[in-house]
Amino acid sequence: MESSYFFFLILPLAILVVFLVGLVLYHARKEEDDYENELKKLRKLLFSGKLDKKNFVRLRNRLKHEKLFTTESKKLLSLLSDKKIDEETYVRLRQVLEASFRDRIEKLNVDTTEVYKKDPFDASKF
Repeated sequence: MESSYFFFLILPLAILVVFLVGLVLYHARKEEDDYENELKKLRKLLFSGKLDKKNFVRLRNRLKHEKLFTTESKKLLSLLSDKKIDEETYVRLRQVLEASFRDRIEKLNVDTTEVYKKDPFDASKF
């Protein structure tokens, strides 16, 4: 193998592969970072005292459910674009997904208010 093959063929291909792998990893991390960045903002607000624990838990859980809703919506849209389901099925599944999301959020709001109605733990009793 001549050295010119290495410099004109193999080296540029290796650089292209490294660049593409880096690009894929960057986009994968960026997708995760949207959720993580919102969660970090909520934690900062909690630790700074601008947000109480009740609201932090409620907003964190809502953020989880919104992330789940968006991923499920993307899956439905990909099924529609791949022609695996028709438009009527997509509309029905989307409505079911939205209804279940609304129910989860309502349940989430009820659960968080019930949790904080309890008496706080008092270690001095022991």
